[in-house]
Amino acid sequence: MKKIIISAPIEFIPDLKVEMTNEFDCTFSYQANKKETINLLKKNQFEAWMVSPCPSYIIDGELMDSCPSLKIIATPSTGSNHINIDDSKKRGIEVYTLKGTKEVNQIYASSEFTFNLMISTIRKTPYAFQAVRNGRWRESESQFRGRELDGMHLGIVGYGRIGSNLARYASAFRMNIYAYDPYLKINDKNVSQEHNLYDMISKIDVLVVCVHLNDETFKMINDDVFNSLRKGAYFINTSRGEVIDENSLVRNLQNGKIYAAGIDVISDEMTGKKSEHPLIKYAQTHENLIITPHIAGLTYDSERKAQTAAYSAIKKILINRL
Repeated sequence: MKKIIISAPIEFIPDLKVEMTNEFDCTFSYQANKKETINLLKKNQFEAWMVSPCPSYIIDGELMDSCPSLKIIATPSTGSNHINIDDSKKRGIEVYTLKGTKEVNQIYASSEFTFNLMISTIRKTPYAFQAVRNGRWRESESQFRGRELDGMHLGIVGYGRIGSNLARYASAFRMNIYAYDPYLKINDKNVSQEHNLYDMISKIDVLVVCVHLNDETFKMINDDVFNSLRKGAYFINTSRGEVIDENSLVRNLQNGKIYAAGIDVISDEMTGKKSEHPLIKYAQTHENLIITPHIAGLTYDSERKAQTAAYSAIKKILINRL
């Protein structure tokens, strides 16, 4: 029986786990650290690895070389910055992601969370809840006054699955919606497609980034972008931390150019020391930056769909090579 290793969370999907163990010799290693994972890889002839989408380490050549029998690494995510793709190519290991698949279009968790984070940031919901936990009530109301979404101007960078879903949700709240994506034509009467990023930015109250991380989008949201926003704008990022210049975001939160921001991602999530990260340090002493620990896709429903799709990719490769 062929061997596979699964470091993605799977315990809450018992039927899928049973299917896996019926078809392959499975090792489940959720939350194993890098050293423990290397030991497992060295001791077994795994042919496939379903990885966690948010591991505590980069899946690089060192790990791949620990298991020369690997044929496929499957991640139940659209992003792949936790995998060194160049290293996998050099070793002839196929990498499967959800990006561009039909399955990903049936996953809504990240889109819903992005909309939720936007509302929570504009309405200061986490800080209001914290005030109640600290024994305060309406005596603090001046701290929690926000804005109505109705009539606000929303700018979306990247009009793929998440960006287009976000536009659909925002339309129901009667926001004025603008979108910038140079790679597609937007056919939605409720969305104004902008062909120049800076033209769009000058019109909006809320900027939401929904792009895939690559060489072109690396730190695309920088001082030039923030300087072009209206003073007092809101900023939301649920894509990847590396698409923004985080030091620039801190400066613009400090000077009031950005009134408040909500982010679900930070740079160097797999390798950096979280307590020293500039955004986390800022959020610990200020109340205009909400940070969540990369949980946009963290629902039972979406993970079942994602893990099932990743496992199907593994089966296709291993069964075809029997």
